[in-house]
Amino acid sequence: MFVLGALIIEFAEEFSKVEKVKRVILYVLLGAFIVISHQKWLLPYISWYANTAYCHTPFGYSGVTVLWYGLFVGLPIFCAILVAAYSVPNGIKGLRDGQFPPKGVKVYKPTKIIRGRPSKVKSLGHLIAPLLFVVIGIWGSFQVENLPNDPDSFDYSVCESE
Repeated sequence: MFVLGALIIEFAEEFSKVEKVKRVILYVLLGAFIVISHQKWLLPYISWYANTAYCHTPFGYSGVTVLWYGLFVGLPIFCAILVAAYSVPNGIKGLRDGQFPPKGVKVYKPTKIIRGRPSKVKSLGHLIAPLLFVVIGIWGSFQVENLPNDPDSFDYSVCESE
């Protein structure tokens, strides 16, 4: 807490130096694992599937249709889930506590505690952020019907070699 005349400025609790270093190292290791695993396994699989999507019928649907829906609907919804995992609990706590950052949430750098209407706006922003990805997914579901799915232009000789 910092007192400036009659104005009281409160700051959120910060991580200690040791906690900051541990968390940064953990995030770097997690990020490295994700990058390496994606480069080694996921991206080659996606590339292979994208090149031969018309050869597959997962769950009885056209592979091209599954590819388009995965890109335009599945990916935004997945991103919404990832963003919501962090932002929704903070948004709810911020609305409940009437301040942002919420009580008990540690921060990395000195952060003033916001109260009143600005804290509600920030908390609502955290609640609305995942909805933007959901809206993109809904928009994408209508775009899939307009995307190419022309079986005459596919090279089916690739399918026989699998």
